[in-house]
Amino acid sequence: MKNENIHIGIVGAGRIGTAIYTLLVGGSFHSDYQVSIADIDSHHKHWPVNESDYFEIETPISYGTQFHEFVEGKTLVINALPFTENINLYEACLEYNVPYFDLSEDEGLDKWIAQRNYISPTRTGLPFTMPHCGLAPGLSTVVANHLAKDFSDLHNVKIRVGALSQDATNKLKYHASWSGDGLVNEYMGKCQVVRNGSYEEVDALSGYETLVIDGKEYEAFHTSGGIGSYARSLSEQNIAGVNADYKTIRRVGHHQYIDFLFNDLQLPQDILTDMFKKYIPTTRKDEVLLYASAGGYTGNQLHTHSFDYSKLFRPKIIHGRKYTAIEYTTACGVLAMVELFLEKKLPQEGYVKQESVDWKDVLSTAFGRFYRND
Repeated sequence: MKNENIHIGIVGAGRIGTAIYTLLVGGSFHSDYQVSIADIDSHHKHWPVNESDYFEIETPISYGTQFHEFVEGKTLVINALPFTENINLYEACLEYNVPYFDLSEDEGLDKWIAQRNYISPTRTGLPFTMPHCGLAPGLSTVVANHLAKDFSDLHNVKIRVGALSQDATNKLKYHASWSGDGLVNEYMGKCQVVRNGSYEEVDALSGYETLVIDGKEYEAFHTSGGIGSYARSLSEQNIAGVNADYKTIRRVGHHQYIDFLFNDLQLPQDILTDMFKKYIPTTRKDEVLLYASAGGYTGNQLHTHSFDYSKLFRPKIIHGRKYTAIEYTTACGVLAMVELFLEKKLPQEGYVKQESVDWKDVLSTAFGRFYRND
């Protein structure tokens, strides 16, 4: 397929969706691709989106027409909507056999696909389907799996990721840099882990620990979704005794107050979401910390080894536009996968997991290069 015949559709024109759009159209990466972006809110038209690229989805959303109308004819679709819309948009992609990417931490779509084993008389299997793209889940999973792959006796895999504010003026030691809905959801859901080789689920906010990265002390605890499908994949390898988990990094002291709100007071989800969306200060002066490690025995060595990766991301100007750390790390995570798909370095159909992607392939892409740890 020639580049000028490639039409990428983005659904969701919030901060991350707009970042994906501007990264695609603002640089040298295949600038002859056609890119369209859709949203329910027309105020996004004054954002850095070319009006001719914008598709307004009318409300209330008519799932049988609006998503279908936008999806039809696209080479692929990137879902940057809230996780609550994943299945609705995916059904439209199924209808037109359009490859689908999303950024979600939520496993609702995974369960929906598994329950239906969706096959129609006109389709022998699923179109290309890659959920859990972005940062965490996303490239953090690819990094961790890369670190773990050369152990003859793998003992542990740890993924630790934090989207932090550089400054904070409250006792939470936290200002918001991304979705309040997503944050509350990950603080409340069940968390996938591997314990002694077996898949398990544990409560969010459990597993508290402190850690030191690059000489600075942080705290971390279980949150849902950040490990994507990796815990299940690792448990299916039947590695005796292996442990693996994902935890969110915060500045020391944050967990105490969050645990009070969520567990001691047991506030309802809608109140917590409203609190985080309205009353926690927001910031564009953020930083993202990604740390992953794997430990165990390699070859015939008599002592254990540990391989790790750590990188601190801060806001960056890319092609003349300033992006927050969470914007470009998330957007570049999914766009690296889009590059690999279009270059046919990924399967062209079926459900594709992050842990199946080669880290070296990611680093060779125009967007994956931002994750290089030079």
